Amino acid sequence: MQLLEADICDIEITNASLVVMNFTLQFIPLDKRQALLEKIYAGLLPGGCLVISEKLLFEPESLNQLLSELHHQFKSAQGYSDLEISQKRDSIENVLIPETLDSHINRLKACGFESASPWFQCFNFASLVAIKPV
Repeated sequence: MQLLEADICDIEITNASLVVMNFTLQFIPLDKRQALLEKIYAGLLPGGCLVISEKLLFEPESLNQLLSELHHQFKSAQGYSDLEISQKRDSIENVLIPETLDSHINRLKACGFESASPWFQCFNFASLVAIKPV
């Protein structure tokens, strides 16, 4: 195993059976997301799998706000102070750009993945699995 510190957009992926991206794509500029996923797709072996976890954007905005509030209540129940929750929210504002579940699925299918489906969701966070055709 090798640990690398680098920009994910510059990493070369080859002969991969599995790629896991946990809460990464949401920090990549929107105009670079498709190219990154295409690069990952190209580096996967046939039958390979991409697991991607991201914060989701919901519509209508009232649902988005409700899920965010429920997540903040969960953080509070875990011992985070209101100040810590507020500081975290402020630190990622305009840096973390969430998208809808449909946007993620459509982008993955546009790359060539034969399936792209959520396998886990909690509040406004979801994990999807995408399979490259054999």
